[in-house]
Amino acid sequence: MKSETEISDHESVIEEIEAKQKNTVWPDTLRNSRSVDAFLWKGDPGAPLVQRMGAWIFGLFFILAGLGWVDVAYEKESIVFGVLSIGWFLVGAKIFLNGFRKRTTQKNKEK
Repeated sequence: MKSETEISDHESVIEEIEAKQKNTVWPDTLRNSRSVDAFLWKGDPGAPLVQRMGAWIFGLFFILAGLGWVDVAYEKESIVFGVLSIGWFLVGAKIFLNGFRKRTTQKNKEK
């Protein structure tokens, strides 16, 4: 017969594991992805270095994709691909620049 402490220890371990995995199941993944999207699009003055480096990498990816579309636009002589390349480049520049620290103003501190 198992003692009560063994059962409670087992249950506490299970609860701990479930708490650690909570952000990997629906709908918590939606909340996490929303915060990542908000960081990439709006930036955060208090973002750690790892997050800022991630923004730089994503931004560079979009900038390089924009440059690739410039090549396609030049070869095909297409204005549509040129506009597409400008869009990719602008999105990449926005995300890349959000990787840098922003000054915190009094207005930002109140929010």
